[in-house]
Amino acid sequence: MKNPMPGRSLRGFSLIEMLVVMALMLTLVALGIPSLQNALHQSKMRGMVQEITVAMRLARIDAIKTSSQGIVQVVPSAGPDQPAVVRAFSDRDSDGRLGANEKVLATFVLPTGVNFDSVEDFSADPAGGPNMAIFRSDGSVADLGGAIRISDPYGNHLEVRVQTPATARIEVLKLENGAYVPNGDKGNAWTWN
Repeated sequence: MKNPMPGRSLRGFSLIEMLVVMALMLTLVALGIPSLQNALHQSKMRGMVQEITVAMRLARIDAIKTSSQGIVQVVPSAGPDQPAVVRAFSDRDSDGRLGANEKVLATFVLPTGVNFDSVEDFSADPAGGPNMAIFRSDGSVADLGGAIRISDPYGNHLEVRVQTPATARIEVLKLENGAYVPNGDKGNAWTWN
């Protein structure tokens, strides 16, 4: 078969054209990786506070439904191989401990890169662990409410706070300029490190 145009090769891309396209693609990927990592960390943190919020709502609803206590507690990390665990359970005998006859409502492990910081206020754990949120049979939270705080290695700190004891309103706040604020406070969205 003859070439339709003498002196011209078959159609296709040359090696140089392919290398230029590959270099452009690698440059775009390299520029996008930091944004992707930031988005992944944000989603981990937001996902964890959403899990804690859901666990608190489950404990509150179960307390109302069963006329007992619902408890949300953090079991801190016992070493590098054992991450912190958040669990919610129905405390049917009102002793503040998870027993054999009590139903676990939610349990989840804090993922890599998310650290348990502290529990502010709430009720004392009879086993000596961090304080825990205790929801009464009327749906209120015991004591003055409180907050569970988590953070990541980049300096982002979030808390899940139960605002008022009577209503047990649950709110998610982020540490911004030394104070925990809701997203969109005074028209400002949270900034992430």
